[in-house]
Amino acid sequence: MRRSRIVTEVNSNSFARITTAAIGAAGVVGAHALAYRLAHATPAGHDHALESAGHGYWDLAVLLALACLFIGVGVEMVFGGRQAPPRRASLTWLRLFALQGLTFASLESLERAVQGTGQLLLLFQEPAFWLAFPLLALTAAAGCVLLVLARKAGETLARSRRGRSVGRRLALRISPPSVRVISHVLVSTTRKRAPPLCPVL
Repeated sequence: MRRSRIVTEVNSNSFARITTAAIGAAGVVGAHALAYRLAHATPAGHDHALESAGHGYWDLAVLLALACLFIGVGVEMVFGGRQAPPRRASLTWLRLFALQGLTFASLESLERAVQGTGQLLLLFQEPAFWLAFPLLALTAAAGCVLLVLARKAGETLARSRRGRSVGRRLALRISPPSVRVISHVLVSTTRKRAPPLCPVL
């Protein structure tokens, strides 16, 4: 019993890390895109800021973020109900915000380092860099809400499946002789209630 409980806790922690990482990755890309869009309102300025800071891969990053979002929600729906007790929203938000902030800062530094030392030194002068952190707080909160909704949806589906499986087990417990007796009684009752056959002239 104790061993199975330990295995369950390990699996729950693994699934929790997967959902946190997936939702966090999606939040980083979302806050990153919104921060650059707000800091550089004109299309020309926005495109120039992305290109000069090494964002040539950005379309692929958006697709990966969408995939991470679906993975995080799906894993939480399927396995989130196995976590007991449920994770506290404040702790989940803190983990998401810390993960997103560290990932964003590392990603921006790496992007500019690839472009050269001069671009790396300009990182702290980029308005989008500082604007992204309050947006990351919002995406972390949105991620918490999304995980809670996914978990509740998964628990609802699990209860529905358990109800159907209980109904099947009850139906299978009826023994074959009992089924024959019930069928015989139903046939006899139907024959007694049926109208007499009219002779054919």
